[in-house]
Amino acid sequence: MKTSLLNKDLALDERQFNEAVTNDFIGTNFMDRLEWAMLMIQQNFQQMRLAEYLPSVTRNHFDKAYLIAGGEDALNNQVKFFRPFTDLQASPDIFPDLNIKVMTFEETIQLNKIRQLDMRTKQALRSKLHYAYEISTAFYNKKTEAFYGFKSGYELNRGFFELGTKFDQVAKVNFAELPNPISLHPNYSVPRNAITMLTKEQVVDVMRLIAMSYQVAMSMYYEWSIYIKEYDNIGLIVPVEPQILSELYKTSLMKFENKRQMVHFVKEHYRRKIASPGENYSIFVNRYLRGEHRFNYRGFYAEVIPPKYDLLRAKTKKKFVDGSK
Repeated sequence: MKTSLLNKDLALDERQFNEAVTNDFIGTNFMDRLEWAMLMIQQNFQQMRLAEYLPSVTRNHFDKAYLIAGGEDALNNQVKFFRPFTDLQASPDIFPDLNIKVMTFEETIQLNKIRQLDMRTKQALRSKLHYAYEISTAFYNKKTEAFYGFKSGYELNRGFFELGTKFDQVAKVNFAELPNPISLHPNYSVPRNAITMLTKEQVVDVMRLIAMSYQVAMSMYYEWSIYIKEYDNIGLIVPVEPQILSELYKTSLMKFENKRQMVHFVKEHYRRKIASPGENYSIFVNRYLRGEHRFNYRGFYAEVIPPKYDLLRAKTKKKFVDGSK
C-alpha cells in the first residue's frame, strides 16, 4: 500500500516556511507584477489539508480576482480603498451577498475569496450569529512554484462592523464582536471556544480580511476596471483610472478587433428630429453606453468593465464581466 503524506511540501520549520512564502523576488513595478500574476494564476494549486472533509481550493475559485499590486506605473494609482473599521466601514446592509476575490502582492503573494453564506447554508451549518462566511485562501510558495489553498469558515455579529478604533485593541474587544470559527460541513463542528485557540495575529488577519473585503466591494462599485486573461484560462480584474483607459486607447497596447471608439457613457441630451418639411422637434435621450469594450492587451484577452453604479443607471444590452460572481 502506497503511503501518502499530507502537507509534505510544507513540512518546514518556521524559518524555512517564512522564507518560502516571502515575496522578495518580485519588484514594485506594476507591469512586472501584472505579468507575474498572469503567469502565477496558471500554475499548480496544491491543498493545505487542515481537515479531510473540506473541499479542494482550485484556481477556478479565484477567477475575476481583483489584482492589488501597487507600483509607480500602476494603472490605478488614484483608486483608493477606504480603511476598514472607520465611520466609512461598509457592511452586509450595503452588500448583502458579498463574494469578493483579491490577489495581493505584499510581503506574501496571496489569493483570497470571501463569500457570505446564504441563509439556507448558514442554517445547515448551525450558525447562530448574524452572518457566516466561507473564506478560501491560497498563498504562493516560491520554492515549489505553487499555490497552497485551504478553506475556513467564520460567523460574526453585526457589532463587528461597528468596532471602529477598537480594532487596534483586540484584547479589549468583546468576544461577541469577534469572528467565531465554524465548520463548513454540516456533519462536523468546532468547539464553541475555538476562537481562544487562535493566536491574536490569526484573529486580526481574519478581522482585517472580512472588513477589507467590504471596502474593496465599495470601491469597485464605483470604479472602472479591466478583466485580463490568457485565452481559455481564468483571469484577473485590474481597477483602472478612466483617464488611463483613454490614454491606452491611443497607443498600440490596446488592439481592438473593431476600430470603434472605446466604450464610454453618453450623457443625457436632447436630439433634434425632423417632423415634416420645415418643422423640427426635440426628443430626450437618456444616458447610455456606446463603443467597444473587448480588446487585446499585450497578447492577453481583455474587457473594459464600467462601474456597476453607472451600469445600473444606464440602459445597455452589452454584457460585462461581473467580479461578484
